[in-house]
Amino acid sequence: MASSGSRGGPLSPVRMFGAKAGARVTTPPEARRGRGDEAEERACRFLEGEGFTITERNWRGMGGEADIVARKGDLLAFVEVRSRENALFGRPEESVDLAKRRRIVRAARHYLSTIPAASWREARFDVIALEGDTLRHYPGAFDAKGKIL
Repeated sequence: MASSGSRGGPLSPVRMFGAKAGARVTTPPEARRGRGDEAEERACRFLEGEGFTITERNWRGMGGEADIVARKGDLLAFVEVRSRENALFGRPEESVDLAKRRRIVRAARHYLSTIPAASWREARFDVIALEGDTLRHYPGAFDAKGKIL
């Protein structure tokens, strides 16, 4: 069965089952931001429980952003946080596509250029996925080329 287009067809991810024909499911940006902030806060608490210190949140630079920059000894982790209430539209970690991974890598390279080289020995790219009450941590989820490991 094919989708009837981008305006809420039968397979379009912007239409919920049982919604009126043509109805679009949207969440206001401020509500999405609030949920994102809650997810990042939960991810920070998890990382701190794992022995990390949060050094930056929502660090932007050179065309990219790192949701969280965390340090554990001489390891820096650039963490992308994704959350969904359920898996109706896929798991949250599946939404970290190649373009997003490349933007995170770009931001990380810029971040590393702003701190003393002697202050870190290893950098990695993690993903934390929150789905309902479940938190999944993927340490070293992808490499500096954006390739999934």
